[in-house]
Amino acid sequence: MQNLKQLRQQIRKQRKALSRQQQRKNSLAACRHFIRNLNLLRAKKVALYLAADGELDPLPLINKLRRLKKRVYLPVLRPNNVNALWFSEYRLNDSLRPNRFGILEPNIKKRKPIVTWGLDLIIMPLVAFNNAGTRVGMGGGYYDRTLGYQHSRTHWIKPKLIGYAHECQYIEELPSRAWDIPLHAVITEHRFQSFITNQPTTK
Repeated sequence: MQNLKQLRQQIRKQRKALSRQQQRKNSLAACRHFIRNLNLLRAKKVALYLAADGELDPLPLINKLRRLKKRVYLPVLRPNNVNALWFSEYRLNDSLRPNRFGILEPNIKKRKPIVTWGLDLIIMPLVAFNNAGTRVGMGGGYYDRTLGYQHSRTHWIKPKLIGYAHECQYIEELPSRAWDIPLHAVITEHRFQSFITNQPTTK
């Protein structure tokens, strides 16, 4: 098995190599998988992200959720170099500003962050995933720290975590680390796959 640094480099190279046309096609297909799932459509408060580095673009899904009168949130880097996230609402025509990584995010002075467990779903970017719901991110640990409280929950877990990725980001074997927060499901251009007690269900 490759080490995680090599794996991240390989997968990031693969997804960035996708043509603009293929990226658009994958984004639309993934959006359709979400919309066809009635359980996901029940969510009222949904956090997503703005794509960078070849990530699967959730913008078609953001636009669709707005038309369905859902409340859309985006991640915001917590201040003072705390490697964790807040989530602020993103409304139509809101101005965004770049964070220290150059990624656009809401202005928390205008849109106060919501408590993370107040969200119904978080649509998460990732670098790689497997059939056990293991997610490998960019390596900063932002989502793991933000969602670490879920480790102590045995019944009520909120929000549900949905990985959003190109199918080429699937890896059969990934290391599972103690601090990893497992996904509840993943969506690619080819599938919606839920993870229940490590038994995948594909639709």
